[in-house]
Amino acid sequence: MVKIPVPVRMEEAKALADEVRLFILDLLSKNPRSVQEIVEELKKRGMYKNINTVRYHIRLLKEAGLIELVKTEEVKGGVLKYYASKRKVYAFEVPKDVEIMLEPLVNDMYMYLKPMILELLDKHRQLILESARKLKPCPYCITEHFAEYILVEAMRKASGKVFHDPEVEEKLLTFKVKGEEGD
Repeated sequence: MVKIPVPVRMEEAKALADEVRLFILDLLSKNPRSVQEIVEELKKRGMYKNINTVRYHIRLLKEAGLIELVKTEEVKGGVLKYYASKRKVYAFEVPKDVEIMLEPLVNDMYMYLKPMILELLDKHRQLILESARKLKPCPYCITEHFAEYILVEAMRKASGKVFHDPEVEEKLLTFKVKGEEGD
């Protein structure tokens, strides 16, 4: 069985271990919002959290590097802060048959990715080694896959750039399914 790499930063894993924070992160990936606006959106979804609890969740997400302060406004002698997501989370319950359905796509992608990855490993060997040397192992496990992590992390970031490319975004809009926002 092929082991699928899942790059995990410990601070991100801790921050994402709560469904309220997952919801907040997803919410902030759509539009910047204030803490009060987040509280209101949570209420609409049946999640009743007081403003201090939401501030706590915001602080954890910010410390993990998943969100950032993007705007401040002076309001009635105070400062209103707006936050936005730095990451997009795909949190789904995936039926087992979907994995089987994806096999032809996975096989096609493998054929494109393998030569590309081999070429990138040769071309960027020094950069990958230098970056990998700066990593520290997780205190809970032993790993010797630093270079692999660097490559997976680079692929994740490159995928994010590709998904935000206007041409790709336009094409992806043609794949909306019933139940997605806007339906």
